[in-house]
Amino acid sequence: MVSAPTSSPRMPRQMPKLPKDLKLNEVPKSQDVSKTKTSPSKHGFSITPLVARAPMRRLDVQPFAVANIVLIGLDMVEILPNRVFAVACGLVLILHFSMFLLGQWDVNFRARIGYEPAPAAYNGSGCDKNKWTHCLVHPPPNSGESLIVEVQHGDRISIKFQEIIFRCDDSDSTGTSFKRLELPVDLELDHYVGSLGHDTAASLVKNQNDFGMNEHQVPTPSFVDCLLPQLIAPFFLFQVFCVILWSLDEYWYYAIFTLIMLILFECTQAFNRLKSLQRLRDTLRPAYYVLTYRKMKWVPILTDSLVAGDLISLTSRPLSSGLGKKEETETYHQVPCDLLMIRGSAVVNEAMLTGESVPQIKEAVDPSQHSKGTCFDVDDPSFRRNIVFGGTFVVDQSPSDRTGNTEINDVGSWSKYNVPIPTDSGSICYVLRTGFETQQGQLLRTMMFSGNGSNNGVNNYDNFIFILLLLFCALVAASTVIYHTWEDETRNKFRVVLHVIIILTSVVPPELPMELSLAVTSSLAALANLLVYCTEPFRIPLAGEVDTCCFDKTGTLTSDEMILRGFRCLGPGMTIICANGSKEGSNADLIDPLECTISATVGATSKPPVASKGKIPLDTIRAMVGCQSLTLAKDGKTPIGDPLELAVLKGCGFRLRNNSVVEPCESDDGKIDSVVIHYRFAFESRLKRMTVVARDESKDNMFVLTKGAPEVVQDLCKSTTLPPNYTKVYRYHMSRGQRVLCLAYKDIGAKYKVSDLKKRGRSFLEKDMIFAGFAVFECPLKPDSYRIVNELKSSSHSAVMITGDAALTAAEVARQVGIIDTEPKTTYDLREMKRILPDGFEESAFAFVPIDALPGEYTPEECIAFVPGNVPVLRDLVDKSELSLCLSGDAITKVAIAAVKSSWDPKQTHHLPIDVTTVLRDPAARNVLKALVPLISVFARHSPRQKEAVIMALNDAGRTTLMCGDGTNDVGALRQAHVGISILNAPEIESKVRIAAEKFKKSKKKSLQELADAQQDLVQVALGDASMASPFTSRTMSIKCCKDILLRGRCTLVTMLQIYKILGVNCLVNALVLTNLHMHGVKQGDRQLTVMGLVVAALFLFVTKGKPLNSLASKRPPSSVLCVQALISIASQFLIHLVSILAVANMTLPYIDPDDPSMTPDGPFNPNTLNTACFLILMSATVNTFIVNYRGRPFMQTFKQNKLLLRTVQVSFAALGICVLEIFEPLNRLMQFAPLPGGEFLVHIDDGGANINRILAMLLSWVGFKASLIFIMVADSIVAFKTEKLIIKAFEG
Repeated sequence: MVSAPTSSPRMPRQMPKLPKDLKLNEVPKSQDVSKTKTSPSKHGFSITPLVARAPMRRLDVQPFAVANIVLIGLDMVEILPNRVFAVACGLVLILHFSMFLLGQWDVNFRARIGYEPAPAAYNGSGCDKNKWTHCLVHPPPNSGESLIVEVQHGDRISIKFQEIIFRCDDSDSTGTSFKRLELPVDLELDHYVGSLGHDTAASLVKNQNDFGMNEHQVPTPSFVDCLLPQLIAPFFLFQVFCVILWSLDEYWYYAIFTLIMLILFECTQAFNRLKSLQRLRDTLRPAYYVLTYRKMKWVPILTDSLVAGDLISLTSRPLSSGLGKKEETETYHQVPCDLLMIRGSAVVNEAMLTGESVPQIKEAVDPSQHSKGTCFDVDDPSFRRNIVFGGTFVVDQSPSDRTGNTEINDVGSWSKYNVPIPTDSGSICYVLRTGFETQQGQLLRTMMFSGNGSNNGVNNYDNFIFILLLLFCALVAASTVIYHTWEDETRNKFRVVLHVIIILTSVVPPELPMELSLAVTSSLAALANLLVYCTEPFRIPLAGEVDTCCFDKTGTLTSDEMILRGFRCLGPGMTIICANGSKEGSNADLIDPLECTISATVGATSKPPVASKGKIPLDTIRAMVGCQSLTLAKDGKTPIGDPLELAVLKGCGFRLRNNSVVEPCESDDGKIDSVVIHYRFAFESRLKRMTVVARDESKDNMFVLTKGAPEVVQDLCKSTTLPPNYTKVYRYHMSRGQRVLCLAYKDIGAKYKVSDLKKRGRSFLEKDMIFAGFAVFECPLKPDSYRIVNELKSSSHSAVMITGDAALTAAEVARQVGIIDTEPKTTYDLREMKRILPDGFEESAFAFVPIDALPGEYTPEECIAFVPGNVPVLRDLVDKSELSLCLSGDAITKVAIAAVKSSWDPKQTHHLPIDVTTVLRDPAARNVLKALVPLISVFARHSPRQKEAVIMALNDAGRTTLMCGDGTNDVGALRQAHVGISILNAPEIESKVRIAAEKFKKSKKKSLQELADAQQDLVQVALGDASMASPFTSRTMSIKCCKDILLRGRCTLVTMLQIYKILGVNCLVNALVLTNLHMHGVKQGDRQLTVMGLVVAALFLFVTKGKPLNSLASKRPPSSVLCVQALISIASQFLIHLVSILAVANMTLPYIDPDDPSMTPDGPFNPNTLNTACFLILMSATVNTFIVNYRGRPFMQTFKQNKLLLRTVQVSFAALGICVLEIFEPLNRLMQFAPLPGGEFLVHIDDGGANINRILAMLLSWVGFKASLIFIMVADSIVAFKTEKLIIKAFEG
């Protein structure tokens, strides 16, 4: 449909051109598609009402009660023989116990046997909800376990599941659906600002019943309560069953050793669970008193008694009692619940939730900034500055707004506000959400219920198929035993059945959960030593499968520290100054305000300010330093807030006198006036700008000052004030990775009051403005960003940037760090265009356009259409680094909307309005995005929801994703990624480390201590619950943590696959030996199995201690035990050991007297040549599997470097050699070995009594039995090792 540019030699493929009816004028990015919301989506929980059966009607009671009564009756009349009665009673008991276990294992089965489904209402008939007793609740995937919960009867039917309250939806036609608790978070703004709290007791009681109290009750189960569910888990009971089988076969030591090991492991798991819950409880602070406005007066109330709808007084220090006396403490005040600020302002540290160390400024919600009837939306980023989240800390607080205004404006709904000022001079806040519905509560709930520890990171389906394959092999072996022994009259049938069951169970390794847990636990400890903490251990092996690494830009790849490079201003010719004569100029044209004087005479009220040599216009400086939202810390000296605005004050030589006045740092005899801020329209990501109303301190004239994205502010300025090279200049700086803000102002004189301006709103103020110049900033790259990104790309990982910055800036930074390898000319951006249809209507079309091209600067031949037929071609060009693609947040939303519209049925004329906040989750949109998103390298101007959608699309496309970010904007994406990593965000510490590192390069002796101190500060920065809620948290600023996690993930994944292979081979070999021995009626010694169990346990422990290498390999490890390579490896090793074991077994038979008592079928254990030789070759093969399957390079340290494993293997082989050569006789007696033969055969070959081939006979006659046994053991090890190396080379090269 479109062709690549014919002039570019880098694009040899020809693609169809864009149709001629495609307009090249793009749809304006500010154009909103729809703002109408559809009905809210479902909560995602499946809830089924149940009615508990009466005890005698339960399916696990009634049938068995009847059966027992019948059996007792038959026994009383002596109809059944005693043996039949005993068997029948045993079967009933086993069936009853099985029914109990199935009910414990499967919640659906438990619901079926103990409950009846509640009838629904059909055809308008009602259903008696008073009979409901319980509900079966299935949560969404990865959100905890399904449970049966009790129904609470009251004014409305409700249940509580995972601390979430659900209420019966009376509006549903069936009457059996539930809705999640609806808190007052979506009412009109007038409701909040006019609220009087709970002015009556009835209102308070109603809200207490409806919304509950502000409680965070983390459960405190006993150790027994944690341990009991694990002791009745299917795998543990299977392990106990295996122990019983070994006991019945008189292997007491081995059975006791195995049982103790299992119980210790389960106790450790239960203890870790209790420890985890205790850590959660420690994060919660005890309740304290807070002034609450109830019944028309301020009264002290404990925070755990707060209710949604309350009004409270928020201060920076808690009350120690109900008397209003403040507690003298240095700790900050923790916010008790989610609040909407109604009056006053506060500075809040949200590191507890977001990991952001930069304090956030909170202001009172102002209805005058919104249209009449606007509803509050707790998820809308534009309201975030008005919400104080529970769990955060109040650094500072003021009862007034930050301009010093303590009076409530008499406009609109504010006139209804009649709440008196609290006695503690706190900020008045409305309680939005309490308990586990708060932001902090939701994170706590995620940590309590999402990870149950049962998932070890390996595909459960693969595990199931793998065990099925082993069972099939065991069935073959068991069938062989039955075939050869069942008809033998000398064999005990019970023993035969017992041995067959042991063979079948031997292929299901009972130590599997322990070994996998050991591998993950070792990785957790290793990551903690690297200052990386993981709250979801099962994600560590997933890190070994990652193929796509996504990064935020600011604070992740680059520092959060902003540096003001200077201003670009108009010159006398009314164009932006360009000394080199070009239209865009260069960085040399930037004006440093500290190196020139500020001119108050240049410029006019109706014309843009003009810079002259050595002078910068006052209007430009006023707009820059006045349009900010900084505040002073409690010390009254230190400014806190946005790092960019802090950089402006520093770079312009200004400082904060107070929260509303900015003044020059140095006295200039009054030439430069201070700027007084009267009102702020805060920055909104949706609007991409900020505006303030301010004036010079010595004058009455008011100014409107605005800063924002150049493409947005451009539409707010008078066209006569915009220079002709406006776009060229700002795009030039963006293309060099710099951040550009456009400055504008308007003189509105002294005729307006601030209250009048607030009432008129932004739409009145932000028009007909005057362009005042560009402010250009740089955000330095973190020192190792380039190196780490390139290491990731060279190790088969795709690198992607997802940021909120402009496309040109993001693309250049991506080029600097190595995410994209192409030049700007071959970097394309997806844009929407309009296609004219034959009937005159228009439809949306999308095409990739050169990123540095403006509308009208390109032709269809230079564009690449985004259509299904072009996707494979685009993918090929991207893979070859001949093309790099970018996607803006505006474009991804429009693509999603177009996809949804194209899925509509053309026969339907009416469709529900599209909700832009949820359209990215629509199935039709996701189907298109999973084809588009994997082609993109840079995602620019993306909101938090859009970042989350990008990760979802990558996951839908089959990618395994890693997301590394910091701060609030990345939390959704961190949770969606398979591996989410939040890193420390501390600009002031980053600056300290960077400066110390630069000094260290110049003078190592003097600055070494400074660098060490700066690094130590990183460890001391506190991180909070949100960082814990993301799977991984790093206490370092660098993205090196991504490499560390991937290295450890690959090492863990390889270790777990090693464990599977070792266990698989060992189980098959063990089944083979058992089969061989049982066919001859002999068995192994109890001490032999116990010693082998100890050795194997030690070897597994040391296998999990393997460390990753320092660099990532260029290839990824196998991700499944069912891959062809692993299956061939297991099969080949088994065949090699099969030959060796059969050879050893056959060569022992000539040395055994058929009349030997040790050969009595199914008799007690007696050492003989057969079981001794079979154990020695079995032990050799078992130790050999650890050597052969130990992977080593390129994913982990080599076998020789794993010293503990190497020494254990060496000791094991040395002990085997000593036993074979019978050098130390007490050791052989301890191991219950029989003396190995050294003379003539007891049974001659010609007699046919021994099934031995001629080669073995010749070998035995030449070198003897002991040397032959050692030869077979060595040959078995060498052949298995070499075969494994050949398999690896064949599959991996």
